[in-house]
Amino acid sequence: MKKQYANLMLVFVTIIWGGGFLATNGALAAISPFYVMMIRFVGAAIFPVCFCWKKLRQLSKDEIRHGIITGVFLFLAFAFQTFGLKYSSPSKNAFLTATNVVFVPYLLWLLFHRRPHKKEIIASLLCVSGIALLTLRVDAIMISFGDLLSIICALFFALHIIALERYSAHTDAFCMTAMQMVTAGVLSTICALAFEQAPATLGLEALGNVGYLIFISTLLAYLLQTYAQKYTTANTASLILSMEALFASIFSFLILHEMMTLPMLVGACMIFGSVLYMEYKPTKKE
Repeated sequence: MKKQYANLMLVFVTIIWGGGFLATNGALAAISPFYVMMIRFVGAAIFPVCFCWKKLRQLSKDEIRHGIITGVFLFLAFAFQTFGLKYSSPSKNAFLTATNVVFVPYLLWLLFHRRPHKKEIIASLLCVSGIALLTLRVDAIMISFGDLLSIICALFFALHIIALERYSAHTDAFCMTAMQMVTAGVLSTICALAFEQAPATLGLEALGNVGYLIFISTLLAYLLQTYAQKYTTANTASLILSMEALFASIFSFLILHEMMTLPMLVGACMIFGSVLYMEYKPTKKE
């Protein structure tokens, strides 16, 4: 697959996650956070496990270890994001989560001695500035405990993106997705049973939100991300996936009728521009 098609696949993932932002909010109104995570990851694990059961049994120890590591990063990212949201505002949580785009090039440098290019640094800073304009408000300058949790969440999302770039190229996409979902599902189940009370009843709206989270926002989205990252870089993936904040704002405007201000529109253009800048390669004159 060409890199351009892989990148388009990641754009589709961000559109899915933009709608997932609304579904998560709706699910959290009826279900506690760890139970939401448990339901979405365990539910999303069933199909890929059944589909590739024979392949899973044939995986090497290293492939299994890589899948578990990636799943742990995914669980920790969602856990810190959930508790960061509890102690911070949704806009700051969305912004700080999206700062993983800055962490990725420097983590690659730290862990694998892959020095970031000037273009990668400029694109990531442009993207974060755009996300700030899109999500932050005037009273969002002070850093709270919830903000620190959201920053840790961004770190784990960055590690998840890097792990996928490093490991997905050598493992079947369905198998890698299955291992991620099973790992995150087991950890979420342990935390849900240990720390929270199970929901007594679920209304139709909650079931609809949960259904979207399981089959679209988790199973489909992470399967596409895992497959796409076989053919693109972690830096490019982090930039494109940061557009989740953009699509979340668009869906909030269209469905929830939230206000879209001029700074938000400028921020949206900056996010989109950072991706175009990163991927633009001028044609050489012969």
